[in-house]
Amino acid sequence: MDPNKPKAPEMPWLPDEYPRPLEKISPSPAATAKSRFFRDLPPEVRRRILVESFGERKLHLDLRLASPIKKEQSHWVKSILAWGAHADLHVFEPYVRDSTLPQKWYWSSSICHSSRRDRSHLYMDPPGVGSYYLAPAEDRCLSGKPRAGCCSQYPGTMPNKCFIGVQGWLLACRQAYIEGISVLYGTNRFHLAYSELATCLPRLLPSKHLTTIREAVIKWDIVWPTYHFCWEHKDRQGYDGLKLLPSLPKSLPRLRFLYLDLWDVLDKDQKKLEIGGKERYEAIEKVLQVVDAMVVQLPDLEECRVALPLSAYSSRKLVEKGKDFDWKFSGRDGPEALWRDISAAALSPSLEDSNRKLTGYWIVMGKKDMRPPPSSKPQPIQ
Repeated sequence: MDPNKPKAPEMPWLPDEYPRPLEKISPSPAATAKSRFFRDLPPEVRRRILVESFGERKLHLDLRLASPIKKEQSHWVKSILAWGAHADLHVFEPYVRDSTLPQKWYWSSSICHSSRRDRSHLYMDPPGVGSYYLAPAEDRCLSGKPRAGCCSQYPGTMPNKCFIGVQGWLLACRQAYIEGISVLYGTNRFHLAYSELATCLPRLLPSKHLTTIREAVIKWDIVWPTYHFCWEHKDRQGYDGLKLLPSLPKSLPRLRFLYLDLWDVLDKDQKKLEIGGKERYEAIEKVLQVVDAMVVQLPDLEECRVALPLSAYSSRKLVEKGKDFDWKFSGRDGPEALWRDISAAALSPSLEDSNRKLTGYWIVMGKKDMRPPPSSKPQPIQ
């Protein structure tokens, strides 16, 4: 870490004391008396309209540390910016930012446009069915470069059609806020950009909103911290993403659906271990046991998928299938899936009765960090 580099600012934490939540303040009937939307439509119809407007979608949520935008841009950069990108995320490219100025935190969110329009809602194929290119590991929205042509399939103009566009409604009046905020947080599936963001949520968003979130997809780095947080770990050493995992239920306690996209499960030395061998298998098992202990702390969880990078998934498959098989390497191949029963060690007596909705979860193939291994006979696990 460069000692001359200025210390990054703290995240934009919520104040220790903030105004009384609007949900707890009764709206004034006079404020909506002239609105036919509130006056004539029953609550269930109003909610359905709001869901169609900004609910039941996949929403990316990111908090980025970046330098301010340059005041003067070259003609070349201006032409690139004018071309447009998903959610205007190309404004975070280094050539657009002034690295001589102190960094700041920027919220960045968008509707997921990684798939075609008819699959933009919460639909997700069952594990082991469909196409791998629709998996979260293949999602490139946060880079501003979703799959070619996907943004163009959605109505509207760039980049506005990439945003959820709910702020105007929430600011319309107190009743609009109360009805809209429950739809925003309670019906959408949030794709969180990195693990540190997930664990910091209680200090970034009101607890009322966090307990409303029902579905989440989270990229979770095990070995390396997200680049936003490298300044906290000298030369990225001493980082252990597994230590953050047990805090996830405190951030999102009422999840019903969780897709945990694990990255860099194996460190540099573990990746040298034989694929399908006992040592590599046991290294991955230690990670999954931490996942087991976390999952059982989510009492409402109904479906969980844990994505392992190919370097880790291949070892699980070679051992658990117990036979030779052919590997394929194409973006349109069907995804891989293995079932895992939650280990008995993860269930304490107090949890055995309180959490029986989930008896296990699917292990699916995530990031392709290597070529598929050749078919080989796995070593037996003693």
